[in-house]
Amino acid sequence: MNNLIFIGGIHGVGKGTICNKICEQTDFVYITASEILRWDEISKPDNKKVENIQNTQDRLIAGLDKALKENGNYLLDGHFCLFNSVGQVEKVPMETFEKIAPKLIAIVTTKIDLIKERLEKRDNKEYDFDLLKSMQTSEREYAQQISLKLNVPFVEIKDGNYKSLIEIL
Repeated sequence: MNNLIFIGGIHGVGKGTICNKICEQTDFVYITASEILRWDEISKPDNKKVENIQNTQDRLIAGLDKALKENGNYLLDGHFCLFNSVGQVEKVPMETFEKIAPKLIAIVTTKIDLIKERLEKRDNKEYDFDLLKSMQTSEREYAQQISLKLNVPFVEIKDGNYKSLIEIL
């Protein structure tokens, strides 16, 4: 699909901040899966659960086909795993990543207590530490699996240190 880098991580980990900083230093354009999905049209802003993961991924692929310009350089901020309709961690189908065809997979990780604090401040509600920890672990492990399956580089951006990704770009 273009020169697209997929940057994933759980809600509140700092993907957007990091993507904005990278774009300031490169010719990459930052887009979010939520923007492409028009999440605000299909869900309430504070809802992190996905009713039908396959439908949202089909919508994402169709939206990317329309939004991306040929020969563009893009950072796509999204997720490798999502909370399904009953609040359980569920992997985004591998087929989604095969269709997106990223040139590199990156995962943003940080301390769970920091993520929990950010989310609670942002959303004004309690989050379960263990559930957030499980989600971050699942995202990281699945990101590595996707990288191997697609035979593309994998980068972990830990605690906001994105320098290794800048060096690759």
